Amino acid sequence: MPVEESEFKATYGNIARIPCAFEKALTNNKARCSRSRHFWLADREGYACKTSELSANCCEILVKLRENARFTLKLPQAGDKLPHNMEIRVQAGGLYGIASLFSAQHQEMIDDIYALLGRAQAEYGGLDSWPYDRIVQSISSYQGRKSRKRS
Repeated sequence: MPVEESEFKATYGNIARIPCAFEKALTNNKARCSRSRHFWLADREGYACKTSELSANCCEILVKLRENARFTLKLPQAGDKLPHNMEIRVQAGGLYGIASLFSAQHQEMIDDIYALLGRAQAEYGGLDSWPYDRIVQSISSYQGRKSRKRS
């Protein structure tokens, strides 16, 4: 018998008390993170962060990515919640864009979000000084999975 959605969400919230900001990139196999905790609930996959401080840092970065990708995504204003496909685009495309700052070679998988973001912070300092014009190019060009035709 399937779990009721409200019960699922409550249980999910208990398991993932510290949310992972880049969970969609992780569940779509675009990235890994050494500071995430992977779990399964019913038949759904999820990720949580190991510490509140790291989660808050990643959330700040994700907010900056959304703000800077607003024009590319044709949004009048950046909000906390984006439609699923746009959010994957911001998370995965944003991580690919950050990785491209350090390597010209495109990566299919970001090996460690924590290490990548730490490297960017060490190289560029505060979030306001990151080269978002270059990062947003990857968000703009990111292509998710091709939609399948249903028969």
